[in-house]
Amino acid sequence: MDTRKVIYFLNILRSNTTGHSEELANIYKKALDENDAVADLKKLLDGANYYGIIGENLYNEGKNKIKELYDAPTHALDLLPEIVQCAESINLQVKISQNILKNSHQTMETVSVIKKKDVIAYFEAYKMIANVSVYMSCLYGGIDSIKYMSWNDSVGIQEMIYLINTKYLPLLCAIKRYNDSWVIRKRNLGGKALFGGDAFYITYENTRKVDVLCSALHKEPMGTHSFLNIDAYETNENDVPFCWGIGNIISFSPNEALSYLQKDIATHVATPTNIHFKGKMPTPIECIKKLSGGRPFCLTPEEFTKVLNQWVIGKEIEDRKRTHNCLFCNRYINGNKLVCDSHFISEL
Repeated sequence: MDTRKVIYFLNILRSNTTGHSEELANIYKKALDENDAVADLKKLLDGANYYGIIGENLYNEGKNKIKELYDAPTHALDLLPEIVQCAESINLQVKISQNILKNSHQTMETVSVIKKKDVIAYFEAYKMIANVSVYMSCLYGGIDSIKYMSWNDSVGIQEMIYLINTKYLPLLCAIKRYNDSWVIRKRNLGGKALFGGDAFYITYENTRKVDVLCSALHKEPMGTHSFLNIDAYETNENDVPFCWGIGNIISFSPNEALSYLQKDIATHVATPTNIHFKGKMPTPIECIKKLSGGRPFCLTPEEFTKVLNQWVIGKEIEDRKRTHNCLFCNRYINGNKLVCDSHFISEL
């Protein structure tokens, strides 16, 4: 339907006809309802969220123009260009807002119009940025780097943009990545050591060299940036990478990091006791989970190594006590003694 022609002929018909005002009003309304410009503006008004002074003014102007058009359909030929202009102004602000939202750099610009179908996607994108910022900060800087951070899912898009640009992007940009990876190996103490069993030790090595060294190993992830050598764990093989990674060992994943803000995240765990030493030593991550008491954790590689040693040495002690073997020399002892008497006799 050519709305302009219809309105033109309706105006002629109205000026030369008495009565039938209700019928003519319905035809006017139908003509306006089917006009593309009117339909486009209505769709923009109903299908977008409007923010700030610019957004509020655009919305009010559009609603007022629609109302004015339907209240005075005889002036539609004069008002339709204004309807088109309103829609163009809104679409321009939609594009400007999209460019702001898609900007990968920090910005203090504010949005004015966002289509409703895109709002959820933008919220999710910003939340993902915040999650990654928190996770990476924990990975490289520990929980002290996030102790003053907070998050609220109920804030509006304007508040979220401000929060991301003033808190989370600066947090992400401040992260200093490591050039070296940590590698934990197991070795036999032997010699004059108190125990002749195994112990873990940690070294820091060039990340690329570690990637090459461990590329062919049968590995299992312990997180996003750390791995366990399954074969070394199953066979107790010494002097090979037992586990390795970059940064801290974290119990939560990047997509849930925000939920742990302001929570009690463990940086140390309990010391294992004899109740933990039944059967084979669990995987390293399972060891930490058993000792953390259900709390989320963020452990440095050094703390992680210490816990592994507490577990393996504690288990060695309990095994020797159970089998009546000396804690010093591993020889069998009668009775309930822990060490041979000879170890306390001074040689003159």
